[in-house]
Amino acid sequence: MRRAVIIAAVLAALAVACRTTQPPGTEGQVPIDQVGPEPVQNVPAEPPGPAGPITAPLDAGVPR
Repeated sequence: MRRAVIIAAVLAALAVACRTTQPPGTEGQVPIDQVGPEPVQNVPAEPPGPAGPITAPLDAGVPR
């Protein structure tokens, strides 16, 4: 008997949980902002980083 009550409660909970929260008639609507493909981003041919060696003084008291 308990098993039948538990199964009925689970089925009732599933029926409520699977219900949509959208108002009727809005299922086929599209968003206001139409999202298109992202623009192509080209990668530069130059290597990243500084053009020359870094001439900043060394840190942590290490002498040159």
